[in-house]
Amino acid sequence: MTPRTLWIILLKILGLYIFLQSLYVLPEVFAISVMQRNDHINTDILNVAASLLFTISIYLFMFAGLVFKTNWLIDKFRLDQGFIEEKIELNVHRSTVLRIAIIVTGAILFVDSLPQLLKELFSYYQEINSYDGFKKYPYAGWIIFRVVKVLISYFMMTSSRLIVNFVERNRKNKLQMENPQD
Repeated sequence: MTPRTLWIILLKILGLYIFLQSLYVLPEVFAISVMQRNDHINTDILNVAASLLFTISIYLFMFAGLVFKTNWLIDKFRLDQGFIEEKIELNVHRSTVLRIAIIVTGAILFVDSLPQLLKELFSYYQEINSYDGFKKYPYAGWIIFRVVKVLISYFMMTSSRLIVNFVERNRKNKLQMENPQD
């Protein structure tokens, strides 16, 4: 693997991560539109729409640059220059790389979602007397979302071998379907 190939892989992974982070903007767009409908916030809808459009466009611009224009970025920032070795040797099996990626992704997701869950639970605990139950709490959906996110990330970290086996089995089945040997 050359340094250029390594940078291509890293930049594309960063682009996909940014794309996933941009998906968190969509629930916020929905929440703001619900708040606008209930008139709890007295702001101009054009200002809200412009700021959201600006934020989404920044995310999409970064995603498109990192995923589709990686060669241009590598050339522009000279990322492949200055390496002593022309080839980087990585003798790691595909399943090991996939397992590491799943564990790292799960850890990042866990570290991102656990503080948010604790904050939501603390807010609910502070306002528990104001509502007649969890269903009446206006942010109950967010608590459920954060709990599911924490559980999925925990599953990714602890059961990475199970996920890798599932992916490898599906890959082998797909290869067998494409190249049947009768």
